[in-house]
Amino acid sequence: MKIEPIRRDVFFKINEYKILETEAPKIKDIADYMAKYPNSKVSINGYADAGTGNDRINDRLAAQRADVVVKELKEKYGISADRITYDSHGSRIQPFAENDKNRVSICIAE
Repeated sequence: MKIEPIRRDVFFKINEYKILETEAPKIKDIADYMAKYPNSKVSINGYADAGTGNDRINDRLAAQRADVVVKELKEKYGISADRITYDSHGSRIQPFAENDKNRVSICIAE
């Protein structure tokens, strides 16, 4: 049986890395998937938008956005650290055409 990966994009406000109430269910979706599939792993990539800030600020924000999702998965949902990989890309990579959407942590579990 092939298990389909799950992707959730957790968006943030400008210059922030706090998980918004509206975005929290996406992290729960990832945790639920990982509970259902005990061999699954999740990859989390943090980003910042290129339209604001500078590389120093955006590198920090992107890392904080990835870190806060990792922390939530580990502390709130009990996901083991060895099932989580994460990275951040600052504003050098822009996954979305719309600037504001690049304030994001992209989470893919499989």
